Amino acid sequence: MSIVRGALCLVLMGWLMACATGQRAGHHWELLGQRKVDFRIDHDVIEVGRSEGRFRVLRIVVRGGAIEMYDVKVVLGDGDSYRPSTRYVFDKGEGRTIDLPGDRRVVRRVEFVYRSLRAGGQHATVSLYGE
Repeated sequence: MSIVRGALCLVLMGWLMACATGQRAGHHWELLGQRKVDFRIDHDVIEVGRSEGRFRVLRIVVRGGAIEMYDVKVVLGDGDSYRPSTRYVFDKGEGRTIDLPGDRRVVRRVEFVYRSLRAGGQHATVSLYGE
């Protein structure tokens, strides 16, 4: 009985760890870039470029610190820009997805403005993924 319980706990822990990575079922996320944010500045850019391919969905994952991200601007390959109309609040390890307008799009860069949610906040790493 304890072997079955141990095996069940192991499977459950593996499933929970897979969910915590921020991957959604059916998506094959490609890392497009990362930025370490230090809270001394409040604006950063993740350069992507044409060679990375075309994407329908972007995913932003923040690890290491809690931040509020606002004024997100996605600059597309044709020079157009897309600004999601919401603010994103990230606690440690959380992610958010952004559906891009139209079909698959080339992404040149993603610009974002952020602030720490906790006084003396830890450094955070912002990772950008595309699918």
